[in-house]
Amino acid sequence: MRNATVAAIIYEFLFDVYRLIDAERGHNEWLPDEHGVVREAFYHSYTSCWEWSTSVLEEVGATKTLQLPHIKQDPNRSSPYSYPLMTLDECRVADFSEFETFDNYCYAMFTFYQLIDQTSGLEGELNLAVRSPRFLEAVASKDDVFLVEDIHCVKFRRDRFEEKVMTRWRDPMQRRIFRRKDGAQK
Repeated sequence: MRNATVAAIIYEFLFDVYRLIDAERGHNEWLPDEHGVVREAFYHSYTSCWEWSTSVLEEVGATKTLQLPHIKQDPNRSSPYSYPLMTLDECRVADFSEFETFDNYCYAMFTFYQLIDQTSGLEGELNLAVRSPRFLEAVASKDDVFLVEDIHCVKFRRDRFEEKVMTRWRDPMQRRIFRRKDGAQK
């Protein structure tokens, strides 16, 4: 079994946030953070792939959710707005070892699969134009849920994903949450 590191998948999530902020720059909202500093906000639109990936980023300290006191929020849902706390360079060298567990890998890969599903074409071929420049080396070549045909073609192996990730997701994985290793401090 070959797995990408959780840290490499976290980097892909943050890359995606920056990619989408940049792509929507003319339409993004600028909102105050908890200190009144106005931030260019990422809006996940309550779309599960971005809602889940930003929850992982929040847990590891790469983004922060913007609480909007002037907007009535559903108490059972967090705000759909967040902003990056880390640059991509900071994320690349950050120590996420306290999150390197198989359950977190399954959670992150399930979430990453949702992103892939939102942005990829037919036959499971990934749209590499929306992945980071590190994706091929740090994720695809390290994980057996991907088939690297060449530097321009990577396919998602749904059968391997089902066998490895979804088997754990459906059966023995007790809590489907992304969290620090037992005993790790914040």
